[in-house]
Amino acid sequence: MKQSTPISVLMPVFNAEKYLREAIESILNQTFTDFEFIIINDGSTDGSKDVILSYSDPRIKYVENETNLGLIQTLNNGIHLCRGQYIARMDADDISMPNRLKSQYHFMERHPEVGVCGTWAKVIDANNTVKDKIVNQTRPVFVSIHLLFSVPLVHPSCFIRTTLLQKHPYHPVSAAEDYDLWCCLNDLTQIANIPTFLLYYRWHESNVSNEQKLIQEDSKKQIIRQELQKLHLNPNDEMLRTHRLSFMQYGFNQSELIEKRPDDLELTAKWFEQLLIANKQHRRYNHSAFTAYLWSRWMVLCLKQDEKRRMFRLPFADFRPQVLYYLLQQMLLLAKK
Repeated sequence: MKQSTPISVLMPVFNAEKYLREAIESILNQTFTDFEFIIINDGSTDGSKDVILSYSDPRIKYVENETNLGLIQTLNNGIHLCRGQYIARMDADDISMPNRLKSQYHFMERHPEVGVCGTWAKVIDANNTVKDKIVNQTRPVFVSIHLLFSVPLVHPSCFIRTTLLQKHPYHPVSAAEDYDLWCCLNDLTQIANIPTFLLYYRWHESNVSNEQKLIQEDSKKQIIRQELQKLHLNPNDEMLRTHRLSFMQYGFNQSELIEKRPDDLELTAKWFEQLLIANKQHRRYNHSAFTAYLWSRWMVLCLKQDEKRRMFRLPFADFRPQVLYYLLQQMLLLAKK
């Protein structure tokens, strides 16, 4: 398909009347103005259609599904309508900051090796009050590692090369469609985050991740298993619990709290050793960065369990300069959370 604009902003809408004007206007008021804005009404039964049609901006391309197709099918249909070099995802209840598209476009132009670029986000409630922040890994080497544990991107902040996403769209049967997609694309390209807050991410009781929490958790566990299998590891339920524990101890709106046990630190140390041995053998990740990443997770666990004296006493401690350099980067990032 011939590309006639640098950016295609893709926004599905389903019963989002309450927040829709703010979402639309945050895109129309971007400092980067050369884009098409594809808004797909996925069978809304509220006043969403009237809100969308009240705008006469020629950049808006309105599409209406005859029936509700769901998020994944709507996104996949929309991907093939996009004519831009890049696709910028947007949700109908979030707010993009004015410099978002400009920042992401120039970042991608400067980094042709990167296929997906997200941003940091500020979490707002129904009244636009900032309640929290989401600070994700920025460098591709760490984003790749982070995928072994959880989602390293705020989905509606993502900016993706169109040809990449058209060849590799969302998987139609995944309840964690973004996590599944990033793991797929991670094997094909580099993924990064801009260390700047460029999105207000709205969290409220109607979020999909609340309504389908249990289904999504099962999907995430399956994705983590698949990622571990790329290291030729096949964890049982107990090993998977230990694996997830090091991530579930902190972070915005944790959907699962894992009960502490007296042997958690010992189990984690042994599991991290297995991860490092597997990575050394199969060379999936930069080994110095992987060591530093796991070490930083170990430190978080020690702090959470009031075992500060054990932070530097672990079997896989590695004091080589490159590992310490990566470790410092991780600790500085964790300090921003």
